[in-house]
Amino acid sequence: MFDKRVVFLPVDERFCTRDYFLLLARAANINVVTPPKSYLGAKKTPPDIRRLLKWLDETVLPGDYLVLSIDMLVHGGLIPSRMSIETLDTLKERLGMLERLKDRDVKIYATTTVTRTPFYNSAEEEPDYWQHFGQDMYDLSRLLARSFRGERVHRSVIEKMGKIPVHFVKDYLVRRVRNRKLVSLVIELVERGVLDFLNLVLDDNSKESISLAESEIHQARVDSLGIGSKVSIHAGADEATLSLLSRVLSESLGIVPAFEVRYSSPEYKELIPPYEGSPLHRGIYDHIEAAGGRVVEGEVDIVLLVNNPEVGLDSPQQPSVPANTVPYERFFSDLKAAGRKIKGIADVKYTNGADNYLVRELLNSGLDWLETNYSAWNTAGNTLGTVCAHSIVQFLGQKGLLNLDRSKIKELQAIFFIEHWAFQSNVRQRLLVEAEKKGVRPWTVIPVESWAEEFVRKELEAFAPPVRRALEMDFEIERLFFPWHRSFELGLYVAAKR
Repeated sequence: MFDKRVVFLPVDERFCTRDYFLLLARAANINVVTPPKSYLGAKKTPPDIRRLLKWLDETVLPGDYLVLSIDMLVHGGLIPSRMSIETLDTLKERLGMLERLKDRDVKIYATTTVTRTPFYNSAEEEPDYWQHFGQDMYDLSRLLARSFRGERVHRSVIEKMGKIPVHFVKDYLVRRVRNRKLVSLVIELVERGVLDFLNLVLDDNSKESISLAESEIHQARVDSLGIGSKVSIHAGADEATLSLLSRVLSESLGIVPAFEVRYSSPEYKELIPPYEGSPLHRGIYDHIEAAGGRVVEGEVDIVLLVNNPEVGLDSPQQPSVPANTVPYERFFSDLKAAGRKIKGIADVKYTNGADNYLVRELLNSGLDWLETNYSAWNTAGNTLGTVCAHSIVQFLGQKGLLNLDRSKIKELQAIFFIEHWAFQSNVRQRLLVEAEKKGVRPWTVIPVESWAEEFVRKELEAFAPPVRRALEMDFEIERLFFPWHRSFELGLYVAAKR
């Protein structure tokens, strides 16, 4: 049995990055110590990093497992990592905390990101100039990526730079160079044995992105150092600490769960998902291995069932009735054939939400949700990392290596259904329509937040009955909130009625 403490420093204060981890750990009766939410800042407002460093220094004990986001440790969160003005020397000094903690005989599992370059004009999560020059910056970054690969694009780069004020170009390039150097320092920590494992994730990228080009540079360095088994470079971000949790558990218990992957549309497994730069099947293998598992042929422990896309569509674009049901017939045939093995369902057919047709069929299939799990949130990487971690925790519980709380594991699954399916794929669209009638622009709910919370709560109740029946658990939504005061994501807690 796993009887160690896990000290957890999340990437930021959001429900999906902090509470998913805590809820999964709670369901497995794992002792997690994490700083108060008030220590973690708020979206673009970074926390007091000195206080966080002090908290780590006073909290971590010999024999602990430390699961942390380096972006939080050195920048103060994911969004601050894209905007902070700290020097590389300052970041390096903060990184030094990990070496001091390692001296206490601590296992350290970390994640950090390759900074993204969004393709649209919005400063929602970027520096202010992205509101006006985001698309131009993205185009510039693509040209830079081509230059990294040896193509002659210098004249085009200069022409593109001419459209953007030079001080903004300089700011962007300074941040990218700083991120690349920081990642190199982190890789050195792996090579020196300070970090036991690193998830290096690409936050929103594409095939032509500078993020992918830079990741190839980092991968070459990892390969040259011979530390490939201790570093996973793949698309993702918000789910990365979940993968680290399951890896901590599987490695500490000496278990490498064996996965089989089944696709609803195997002929499309080479498709590159939206917001990613590599084929889906490659990302799946990366996420399984990052989470502590491996893909094998023959007898397996976990069947990963992937509802994969044929084209890249967002959840609101899905048809009310699928034109072709053959992929679903294949999916449910594979689901039935999996028998009593752990079944992880990664619904990545659409971005930013669930496949309505699939969920309705799943909820009427009489599945045992103690040996099955489902997720379908923003990107393919977010969903895959979540499902792999959830599956490994369920498998270790099935083997008697973890003491799973049956009620808590079902509560977590209820949250995933209510948030990923009911809210993201359905209620969120209604919220946007009704909020606009009140004069509120898309995304923000700040002017009408109390109304929005009550509106969403009432709307979600219509989706709760089939979830209750499927999970064989009567639950209620205890609390509902918008983590960043916008309509894009939701936080909610549910509790089984006694």
